[in-house]
Amino acid sequence: MKRRKWRWWLLGLGIFLLVFILAAEFTSQSRFCAVCHYMKPFYESWRASSHGQIECQVCHYPPGLRSKLRAKVEGLLQVGRYWTKLYLKSKPWAEIPDEACLRPGCHDRRLLEGRVKFQTVVFDHKIHFEDLRRGKKLRCTSCHSQIVQGEHITVTESTCFICHFKKSEHYPRVADCNHCHQPENLLKNKTRYDHQVALQSNLPCQRCHIQVTLGDGIVPRENCYKCHWEKDRLDRYEETDLIHSTHITAHKIECNQCHLEIQHKVIKDVEVVADCRSCHSGFHEAQKILYAGEGGKGAVHPLPSIKMEKGLSCQGCHVLHEAVGGKVIPSETLKASGKSCETCHGQGFSQLLKQWEEAAKKEIFLSKAALDKAQQELEASRSDKKGEAKKLLSDAAFNIAVVEKGKAVHNMAYSQELLKTVYSLIGDAMKLIGSGYNPKPPALTVGRVPAACATCHQGIEAVTVEIFGLSFSHNLHLNKTNLDCQTCHSLAPQHGKLVATKSSCAACHHEPAPPDCQACHQTQPLFYRGGDLLGTKIPADSMAEAGVECLNCHPAKKGQIARWEEASCLECHEKADIQKFQENQSSIQAKIDLLGKLLNDLNRASLSPAEKEALKKDGAIWQKIKAEGSSGAHNLSFINTWLGACLEKWSSKSDLKKD
Repeated sequence: MKRRKWRWWLLGLGIFLLVFILAAEFTSQSRFCAVCHYMKPFYESWRASSHGQIECQVCHYPPGLRSKLRAKVEGLLQVGRYWTKLYLKSKPWAEIPDEACLRPGCHDRRLLEGRVKFQTVVFDHKIHFEDLRRGKKLRCTSCHSQIVQGEHITVTESTCFICHFKKSEHYPRVADCNHCHQPENLLKNKTRYDHQVALQSNLPCQRCHIQVTLGDGIVPRENCYKCHWEKDRLDRYEETDLIHSTHITAHKIECNQCHLEIQHKVIKDVEVVADCRSCHSGFHEAQKILYAGEGGKGAVHPLPSIKMEKGLSCQGCHVLHEAVGGKVIPSETLKASGKSCETCHGQGFSQLLKQWEEAAKKEIFLSKAALDKAQQELEASRSDKKGEAKKLLSDAAFNIAVVEKGKAVHNMAYSQELLKTVYSLIGDAMKLIGSGYNPKPPALTVGRVPAACATCHQGIEAVTVEIFGLSFSHNLHLNKTNLDCQTCHSLAPQHGKLVATKSSCAACHHEPAPPDCQACHQTQPLFYRGGDLLGTKIPADSMAEAGVECLNCHPAKKGQIARWEEASCLECHEKADIQKFQENQSSIQAKIDLLGKLLNDLNRASLSPAEKEALKKDGAIWQKIKAEGSSGAHNLSFINTWLGACLEKWSSKSDLKKD
């Protein structure tokens, strides 16, 4: 009987052990985790991740036999907690010890690999893992967690931002931009703006990117209630070192479980970037409309400035104190100028600012003229729809005022859209009152600049420049002759460089020979026939007084205008006279070069306001003589005399101290 009883005991024990072993084995398998609905999203993200072929217990427990047995027992305990409802006492969580990540065959060499790249950020695991960061000991899962939905043990970027951007009483921010954003990643081939000039000038990032974070990363007390109800624990809320030691070092708790999020991104809010409002409330509404690219009247699509899209602040460009009478006024008001552009974009970029200003000035003038005419038509009208028409003209006036007061350079693309809409509003208003007046946008506002060029060169159609001593209209050549930008300018490697030559211009303009040379050559006739240049009287050249015309020295040959050549002169002059003339040309060219260097040096000298004004005027005349291009041939006497007098006047100033 006793023997039979022992058999039953042994059989029962065997069955129990078998069930226990099978249950322990089953509950320690990854598929068992998905039985609980709470674990399903974590299970699915694990199965789709790069760790999908690794059992859960391999990562959630340290290596070794003891940990393996512990995993099997805890699987059974989790079943017990589920059926007894003990899991409701606190929020379920799982931990991944560092030993599991660094076990042989997994990430055991990660700390030896040094710097690695995550997206555009250069990161060193050794620095973050072995040293205390802000007084805290980090774990693998401090940065690699389950916060990102659909990803498993991925990098949680918000954790980076909490550590690097959060201010605290005991630990300063560690948000040096160069920690993550390496200079080689900020060049033209990797970003829209080439930061090379800014890096060479050692400009601080905050000069342009004034605010790049949202949120403060604080820990609201109510966040503790997610996991804790015990008063003795809640009363220790202020003990931050203990809390971090317990939650981060001792256990795996994601930073975002307690801290509010800090976002690191470009702020595209005009109220943020236009922080001049702290002193000038309401003063810059027009500028804000242009910068944000919205707020105009009529059918104008939003078109924010690219600088706002990148989060650049007002102080990115407004860096110069105002100067009056040659003296800088120290004040809080900062001005922008071409120098502001060149600080970031390189030398010569200020020319683009001048082009924008010139184009905007012309377009505003034409828009105002069209509006004035429309208002006259409205006043003379007896239509019963004058009220509606008046509202449309008021909207047109608003758009013009925004562009004029807000300065079109803040957003040239949107400024042009606003001015185009002015003509639409005027046309609609005139139609309402039955007027036949219907102004069309001038060609300079509807030009055919290629999209790639128009991004920067908005309004170039309105710009007329002097080149080779000639007046060159972009509007004429773009809209009437349909020339492409690259006909005259290179796109790379030296962007915008003039590749057109006098010969390439002559290929069109001298076939057939033009009846009036002055239509293009405006500078040369000024010196040859005489006139007024900035208040300086230029007498006519002796040959002009004798009635010698352009084609007498520049004859047409086979439809092409010839440059000066000795054979043309021999028809009227002796060879010795021609040689003397050429010697004088060489002497004048040497004086032109010498004066140019002298004037450039004097721009940095300590001069009185009157002297600076005189220097500016002489510099402008020198530019005309240089652009005239004949080394004095078109008025040898005047040019030689003026250069000599100018050199004598300014040479005495050349030994002054530089500013």
